[in-house]
Amino acid sequence: MKRILTIVLLIGLYLISSCKKEIIYEIVNQDGLTIFTKQKEGNIGDVMPFYHDNEWYLFYLHDSPPKPGFHPWYMLSTKNFYEFKDYQEIIPVVHDLESQELALGTGSVIEKDGIFYAFYTAHNGRLLPKEMFMLSISNDNMISWEKQDFIIDPRTYGFNINDFRDPHVVYIPERNLYYMLFTTRYAGKGAIGYLISDDLINWEKENDGIFFINNHETGTSSIDSNLECPTLWYFNGYWYLTFSEQWPLRVTRYLYKKNFSDDWIKPNVDTFDGAGLYAGKVGYSEEKMILAGWVSHNFNRPNEFGWGGNLIAHELKQSPNGTLFVNIISTINEKFNHPQPLTIEDTNLNNQHNSKITFTQNNFFDYISFNELDDISIIKGNLNITNINGSFGIFFDYRENASSFYYDFDIKNNTVSFYKGNFKDKDNLCYTHNHFYNTSSNLEFVLLFEEATDSDGSIVSLYLQDQMVLTGRMPHYRNVNFGFYSNDSDITITNLKKYK
Repeated sequence: MKRILTIVLLIGLYLISSCKKEIIYEIVNQDGLTIFTKQKEGNIGDVMPFYHDNEWYLFYLHDSPPKPGFHPWYMLSTKNFYEFKDYQEIIPVVHDLESQELALGTGSVIEKDGIFYAFYTAHNGRLLPKEMFMLSISNDNMISWEKQDFIIDPRTYGFNINDFRDPHVVYIPERNLYYMLFTTRYAGKGAIGYLISDDLINWEKENDGIFFINNHETGTSSIDSNLECPTLWYFNGYWYLTFSEQWPLRVTRYLYKKNFSDDWIKPNVDTFDGAGLYAGKVGYSEEKMILAGWVSHNFNRPNEFGWGGNLIAHELKQSPNGTLFVNIISTINEKFNHPQPLTIEDTNLNNQHNSKITFTQNNFFDYISFNELDDISIIKGNLNITNINGSFGIFFDYRENASSFYYDFDIKNNTVSFYKGNFKDKDNLCYTHNHFYNTSSNLEFVLLFEEATDSDGSIVSLYLQDQMVLTGRMPHYRNVNFGFYSNDSDITITNLKKYK
């Protein structure tokens, strides 16, 4: 009888131990994968996304030292935004100081009857006008391009001769016409001009030729600012317009409306990202909208970030009321889903673990740091923000009781900001910020990180559920850890996990 009881006990212990599932952490090979991609021989400038036949084509201005021409059009393509095909140069500049095409500028691509039309800015600051529009076409599915005998001169239509760039061409079904939107000026204000055409070749001015003029109600923080890189598109019942504020904040904004003839509506949060994404333009399919721009290679310039850098892209989602919000691109989220070890390295909190981290109100800084972020990593979790009386945020590169960079949540002013410096100090350099409204007691967040392969520094994007994203760069830093800090705040972090 005793022997039978012993056998039963051993079987029971085996069953109990077998029910404890051990997490298996996979070794992930990320060779050939990148999120914030960069051309090997130069920076990525303004990006012009275009969707065709289940693939995303990313035309962009290639930024490298003048020869003497600069900013030719290059092209990437991708189906998933972590693997890219590099076509390199597709529309060249003219290396002649007297040529209108000494530099190329931003434009757009549109397809009609199997022919692809690339309208672009031709720029030479030595000439007047310094900017005109030109055209290149492709008959072989965007592989090769041929420049056309085509010029749109601002003087022909009475537009500003110093600011005339970024042509964006879109078909308007309500009018059975093509519209060409572009950056210009009108009555001392930044404006978006437009021309109309029924064949993409012959263009006419309509009325005063102004599609949108900067203003205090639906425009930018400074109405004399130029509105760069406009995008106009229709998606699931709504029209959308984006433009980038050239100064002082240098962010991409959007407006929306139900009908083409309606007035534009400015949403409560009209920015997608902060200054970490500039010159954002939108490409779209029937099911998906992608915002693409560049994140600067140099965050350390005192007035504005250095021009050009790495590709950055977000997926835009539509709310039932027509407003837009930002998510991590779905194919990236699906690809980088392999659980990885996440260990606490340092903390002054008691009895904390990844499934639940609790900060309480006190008069000193609490913190908890985790192991290093490496390669392409994703951190996911939930925030329960009860109160932020002092401060709360996410830090990076925590060494010897100090951080090098951090995100700070300011609930009173409805902002999240990315700073350089130690989270315990005041008057740190704020690189960039975005609006944030805490609408959930269990707010999901996603931290997308890619480790630097050069001295420009690692890039990180913080997505907050169905709201916004804020992108930052850590110049000259690699091998950074991360963690959370709090001062005089009630915060609970749950379900914290790392993926690659």
